[in-house]
Amino acid sequence: MTGAAPEPSPSLVPRIVRKVLVTVLVGGVSYLVSNALIHGPNEDLWSLLLATFISGVAFVVQFLADVDDQLETVLQEQRRQHTKTHNLVADSFSKINEASKLFGVVEMSALETRGVAELVQNAAKIRDDMPDLVKSLVHHEVTRMAKFLGELADGRYALYEGEDRDWLLALARNARVSLDAVSLTSVDARDTEFEGGFWHTDLGQRYVKLQRDLVQRGARVRRVFVVDRSERLDSEAFRRVWKWQTTVGIEVRTLLLTDAPPLLRGSLSDFILFDGVVYYESNPAPQVGDGIAPVIHSTILVQDQERVRERAERFSELWEAATPAA
Repeated sequence: MTGAAPEPSPSLVPRIVRKVLVTVLVGGVSYLVSNALIHGPNEDLWSLLLATFISGVAFVVQFLADVDDQLETVLQEQRRQHTKTHNLVADSFSKINEASKLFGVVEMSALETRGVAELVQNAAKIRDDMPDLVKSLVHHEVTRMAKFLGELADGRYALYEGEDRDWLLALARNARVSLDAVSLTSVDARDTEFEGGFWHTDLGQRYVKLQRDLVQRGARVRRVFVVDRSERLDSEAFRRVWKWQTTVGIEVRTLLLTDAPPLLRGSLSDFILFDGVVYYESNPAPQVGDGIAPVIHSTILVQDQERVRERAERFSELWEAATPAA
């Protein structure tokens, strides 16, 4: 069974009819004019031949005009497709080149390439059909991480509004040599004693366990508790805190605020020195009275070596002035 013949294009029929009508019209006019001008034998035959020739020329001219229009349309479409393809290829190569440069920079940095590659791959999995809230959250976290890396790369401090936990736990987990800490009552105590304070929170307990692991790896962990009132030193809640820490291998000393070196007494801060290369400092908001939990206003992470050296000297002075817990 043979297939049906293809139907002509709807736009093709009017063009054919137009050509036929124009050809017939030109032929008719040519015949009338030639018949009026040619006299002699066989004048009708010559008029008919001349009209046929002129109408044929008219038909061919129309055909050539259509072919020229179609060729121009094809050429324009080819130019458009060429430009589109060129732009697409150029854009793709530009993206590939940019990605290659970025990964080249990553490979030259001290970061593990696998971790950065995993970050990019997971970021690429965020689909456009996900809820706007989820996409906004991801964008916020990526921007926050970029800001954090930029601050550290520039040698500046990194600032976190409020009480941080991720930096603290990550630094304690990855330290290798030492951890020296000055703990203030204004940060550790949550009421008139230490009961229910920082060391009884989930963060405080995780932090101590990481310090235990650090000691087991052969590092030295030291802490100076700076207490604002002498009655706190003898409180059962405080004794439980420092005894718990000594049992995991932390070297603990206590220091009454009034016994601190005079030059340091007015500028004491709660800070932790990790491996002698970076320090972490919690800045509490002013405490309005006893029995009210202090609020951590901000947390700062500093790697500037001059400021780290100053903190190391401050810790050494406080350590020498403090008394071993017993």
